[in-house]
Amino acid sequence: MNDVEKHIGETWFSEHVATLTQHGDLQVLQWAKPGTNTYSGRYVFDGNKMYISGDIGEGVFWLTWKADIHSFNDIHVGYFEEKLTAYSGQRRDYDGTKARKQLEDWRIELIEEEVPFDIETFREMISAAESCSSKEEWALNCVNDEYSEFISELDADYWEWIYSIGDKMSRRIIGYLVGLKMASKQLKEKSGVA
Repeated sequence: MNDVEKHIGETWFSEHVATLTQHGDLQVLQWAKPGTNTYSGRYVFDGNKMYISGDIGEGVFWLTWKADIHSFNDIHVGYFEEKLTAYSGQRRDYDGTKARKQLEDWRIELIEEEVPFDIETFREMISAAESCSSKEEWALNCVNDEYSEFISELDADYWEWIYSIGDKMSRRIIGYLVGLKMASKQLKEKSGVA
């Protein structure tokens, strides 16, 4: 478990209780802290589809296997995200530190390729990217307005990549899988299978 997954498990789900019920062909997992809906989720397993709803958001997954509570234990979050076909939020969050690093790497590339550019404008753009709080803010305020001409002079095809700098997977999507794995472990421990 990486740091983000560990943090989600400890802060979102530390007191959650898993309740699994069977309804014909459907399995329903209720994952919640008793007495509250905070970070609660309902996972419905229907053949090779899984539907999630609740305080953790909504998502639909189309899988290549018959889903059940325990079928996600060895799944990596990147592969898990690939199975997401519908989602109630943004698939990507914005990380200003990551954006800064990506722009700094681009700056180094430009220097190595001996492409001339205004170093001060580039520094300002990096600082602006780091201080943005969302992809939308980066796209609207920085790329489309203030720095678009500067960027396009350095890379005519910038639009293919510049809008995705600072991207990181949504914590909600990561939380879906962390919750599934924690609930599976809890249910196994209750049944003595762990």
